[in-house]
Amino acid sequence: ARALVALRDHRVQLIDAVAERIGAGSIALSDGRTLAIDATLLMTGAASDPWLRRTGFATDEKGFVSVNACLQSTSHPFVFAAGDAATMIDSPRPKSGVYAVRAGPRLARNLLAAITDAPLREWRPQQRALYLLATGSKHAIASWGPFAFEGNWVWRWKDRIDRGYIAKFRPCSH
Repeated sequence: ARALVALRDHRVQLIDAVAERIGAGSIALSDGRTLAIDATLLMTGAASDPWLRRTGFATDEKGFVSVNACLQSTSHPFVFAAGDAATMIDSPRPKSGVYAVRAGPRLARNLLAAITDAPLREWRPQQRALYLLATGSKHAIASWGPFAFEGNWVWRWKDRIDRGYIAKFRPCSH
C-alpha cells in the first residue's frame, strides 16, 4: 500500500496489464488498449529459464530446479543451485536477492565439499527478509513481515546497507 502511494505521489501510473507490443511512443496491451507513452517501466516476477525444464532436472511447478536443504538437486546429486534458479522444496522462499545472497556462502562450501568428498551442510534460510525500497528524494519504505514503515531515516539505513554491500566487491588498493 505504501509503494502504491509513493507511485501516485510521483505521478507514476500503474497499469496492471500484459504488454503485447512496445513501440516508439506506444504500448499495446492484451486487453486491446493502445497507450501513448513517454517512458515504460516493465516489472516482472522471477521466471525460470525454459532450458531448465529440458535438462531433466527435477523442477518445481514454475520450472525452478528443485533442491534440498544442502542446495543439491533432488534428482541429480552432482548438481547444485541456489537463488533465482532454484526452489528449496522443504523450505520455499520468495525469489529475492536477500535469500540468493545469503545462500551463496553455503553453496560455495557445499560445492567444495562435494568435490573433496566432505559432508555437505544444510542451509537454513531466515523465515522473513527485510525489504528496503527507495522511492526518490532520499526517502524509502521498509517492510519486515507484517510491518512497514517509511521515511528519510529508512533511506539513510538502506543507503548504508547498500554501500557496505558494494564495498565488499571493490578491489583492494595497495
